[in-house]
Amino acid sequence: MSSSRELAKQCKVKTNSVKRLHKELGYYEKERDKEQARVDKMKAEGADASDLKQAENVLQESAMMIPQTRQRLEAALAELQSFVAENEADIADTEELQQAKETLAEVEKLLK
Repeated sequence: MSSSRELAKQCKVKTNSVKRLHKELGYYEKERDKEQARVDKMKAEGADASDLKQAENVLQESAMMIPQTRQRLEAALAELQSFVAENEADIADTEELQQAKETLAEVEKLLK
């Protein structure tokens, strides 16, 4: 059985992973929105077809990253939920557990 210090460390790592993926998902969503606005502006201004095609490809690449990142986030979230459920008693009253619970609540609310 792992010591409570090791469990707290694992909890922190899993929590930070969820936070990082959440941040990454937000970044890709902002990038997609920015590129969509750029494409819309180019269409409104009657931009050259090749320039427009290139901008649409960039938009498509940005949009493709969102489902992949969301899937990785959901997997990391499930892993953290499972970890907390299994080890909550062993790491009770630790800052790592509190951070994990706050992160779980925040990210679960945003994914719904």
